Amino acid sequence: MQYDDRTKALITSKYPLTAKYDIKWIEENAMGSNPVLLAESLSRVIDFKPGMRVMDMGCGKAISSIFLAKEFGVTVYATDLWNDATDNWKRICEAGIQDKVIPIKADVHKLPYANDYFDAIICINSFNFYGHSDVFLTEYVANILKPEGVFGLAFYGPTNEFNGKILEKLKPTWHTFECIYHSLDWHKWHFEKTTLFDIEMADDVDGDGCGLLMGNFFDDGTPDLSKAPFGYMRWNRLVARRNHVPPEKFWEGGM
Repeated sequence: MQYDDRTKALITSKYPLTAKYDIKWIEENAMGSNPVLLAESLSRVIDFKPGMRVMDMGCGKAISSIFLAKEFGVTVYATDLWNDATDNWKRICEAGIQDKVIPIKADVHKLPYANDYFDAIICINSFNFYGHSDVFLTEYVANILKPEGVFGLAFYGPTNEFNGKILEKLKPTWHTFECIYHSLDWHKWHFEKTTLFDIEMADDVDGDGCGLLMGNFFDDGTPDLSKAPFGYMRWNRLVARRNHVPPEKFWEGGM
């Protein structure tokens, strides 16, 4: 992930909080996207307040966690399996935010948190790798998020679901790995079908999902959709609020 001067200028004008952070630091610690910019985009649709407990699920190198703690005064549990908690702690200390960010190395299927613990959970560019099981939200997420708590998701995916056939233009470069990507509508239904969440908003990052975030935009910053990967891939965001319906543990049902 590297940005040219035009992209940097647009980030400065549209995402002023992200622009406060060293772009080289972001590039060195990002894992396939700009997690700080995506975190800022989620902060526009989630009311983060000082003192809130937030889990940054699949936080990578914890720079989105650092950003949220610095900018909004929330306490963030930077939770990741692939990155070492000690390495993340070093970055947290270097950022001077060690009183607000707690690094945790954990599998999302074995999270060490109490029921009704978090006011919010965010997940940036990692849900595709573990969150698509039909029971994931019910089994592993709904219990640790307080009633009225919010789940904020930022993810990469197609504008429309595949219909079971690989498009001819994709076949030369197609890999089964790409089946992990799903559309915005698919993710809305993924939350809704649990009956445990109510969708509050869902969009293409306010028009930036296929433009700024992909480097496909005209000089005025508007998206140039003709340059979108395969003509349909983009970034999206979604906010779902936890309702008061108690989650049922499928695996404890006596099967």
